[in-house]
Amino acid sequence: MPTVKHAVIAAAGLGSRLGQGKPKCLVEVEGVKILKHLLAQLSEVEDVRVIVGFEEKAVISELKQLGRDVIVVRNPNFRSTTTLHSYTLGCQHMSGDCLFMDGDLLLEPASFARFLAACEPGAPKLAITQTKTKDAVFAITEGDQIVGFRREEPTEYEWSNIAWLPVTTFDTIGNTPVYEHLKAYLPIIGHEIVSYEIDTAEDMRLALSHTDLFDLKALAS
Repeated sequence: MPTVKHAVIAAAGLGSRLGQGKPKCLVEVEGVKILKHLLAQLSEVEDVRVIVGFEEKAVISELKQLGRDVIVVRNPNFRSTTTLHSYTLGCQHMSGDCLFMDGDLLLEPASFARFLAACEPGAPKLAITQTKTKDAVFAITEGDQIVGFRREEPTEYEWSNIAWLPVTTFDTIGNTPVYEHLKAYLPIIGHEIVSYEIDTAEDMRLALSHTDLFDLKALAS
């Protein structure tokens, strides 16, 4: 039986750095919207909550078309809040542990499945990936532990913006970057996955050069 029963996908942001005028979760890669790709990776998770804000009607419409039974949570203050705020809204009235993730990620399915399989109750875990982008949150590691984050001086790994954490981690509404909030909870075990975050046009070009990793053809229709 899967350990991960709850997941929150933060998909409320403006996506302004990518400049496509739509939520990044609706960006298509090889004919597949990122949201569809992410929900496919969470097919065994019974409680999935998608936080919407910018162009929320378009995201909700896409969710209806996908036919996946998810809970939609509105972040009406998406223009002035961070992902941390969306995470807090998403895990309200929930207990135990939850998977938190951004809605602009392309994942190599096998490595993400291993991350899910490694999640255990009461054992926080952060997903990290080989550093590949310039504007990343770089993870400072000691052994299998993440002991710090920084934005300057790249390290071997960047945080993939995926976390398995107690929901109490986000029990108060905050508005700092998520990694700044998490510093108070370090060290946390890191688990390497293969992922690409789509924040900028450069990120997109990089991801498009590795589309064979994401198993998108099976989802294209």
